[in-house]
Amino acid sequence: MYKVKTIDQFPLTALATDFLELTDQESADAILVRSSKVSNDLIRPELLAIARAGSGVNTINLAACTKNGTVVFNTPGANANAVKELIIQCLFNCVRPLNLAVKMTADLRAQPTEDLQVLAEKQRKNYLGHELYGKTIGILGLGTIGQRLAETCYQLGMQVIGYNRSFKSLPHILQLPRVEEILTLADFVVVLLPLTDQTRHFLTSHHFKLMKKTAFLLNFGRNQIVDNQALLTALANDEFAGYITDFPKSELQNQPKITLLPHLGGNTAEALTSSTNLALQSLLNFLESGTIQQAVNFPTVDLPFDSPQRITLYFANRKTLWNEITQTLSSYGLPVNEMAGNTTKEGYSYSLINTDLSACNLHQILQLKTDLEKIPGMIRVRLLDSPANIIQTIN
Repeated sequence: MYKVKTIDQFPLTALATDFLELTDQESADAILVRSSKVSNDLIRPELLAIARAGSGVNTINLAACTKNGTVVFNTPGANANAVKELIIQCLFNCVRPLNLAVKMTADLRAQPTEDLQVLAEKQRKNYLGHELYGKTIGILGLGTIGQRLAETCYQLGMQVIGYNRSFKSLPHILQLPRVEEILTLADFVVVLLPLTDQTRHFLTSHHFKLMKKTAFLLNFGRNQIVDNQALLTALANDEFAGYITDFPKSELQNQPKITLLPHLGGNTAEALTSSTNLALQSLLNFLESGTIQQAVNFPTVDLPFDSPQRITLYFANRKTLWNEITQTLSSYGLPVNEMAGNTTKEGYSYSLINTDLSACNLHQILQLKTDLEKIPGMIRVRLLDSPANIIQTIN
């Protein structure tokens, strides 16, 4: 039974398994989180995994997790449709003053002899809008959300141009190599880049001066990608028309050209359910079988668990390390039925070894784990029983 700490709200039914137990203690085997910050105090030696129900992991100290041997999962694409639909709604709000028109109509008071529609139509000249058809949208970041947004905008009759750090073969998108080209051409610029050292304050005063005076900037990537102080100056100088962001900050409040949303991007029932299920599945696969899928800081490793036991190894690369691992296993007479992994990611490797520990007594098994952990560079060792054997024991 693994103890799981939830930082945000999750449906309890999703966590109802024979392998997981909820805990309020800071010491846990795993953490399930949405968008809240994971305190460094929670990254303890016993923490095996963090599962993020969502894509961004800027609220998690990845370097500390990697050093600790804690795998971090996320669910890219689980909320892609929800974010795409919210962006489309914001695009319509940019060109059609619908909310103001609705409020005006609601506030009108018709006399018994007057027709409300006639009164309202007299005011409609004050709410002249524009069409998205024929306009140009520039998408910065062509991941799953960017691709879905591009497809929908193309179907609306918009010209779609985009920028990605590496070129992707995508339909309906004219990819340009420089962000500056996007900014000079686009009527709407949508930021969907992840937050990295390279994208922090990615858009500055230099970029805002290139934009059309009638253009809108929409930020659904991360707050820190845009330099807020430079943004305020640019809007005060009428360098572009307006800013919509899903990441509200105090310095941006009560600005006439800025619309702040309360991080609504993936806030739909469908997206929350999907991201929870995907995060939980990745977590269960790892805890039960050591399988790594959709991990941010570990390499992807999968192997059918068709042996009685499995050894998982996470280590910093060193030339002679594998020789020491095989020598240790041989000293216990353990068979290596099948092996997968040893793929490197940022200097670290993760491996799965299917074996049979039935010839070893409990003392030998514990000593085996200790001996493997003593190998220089070894960070984490787990000895797992086949889930099939565990289920039979439970039943």
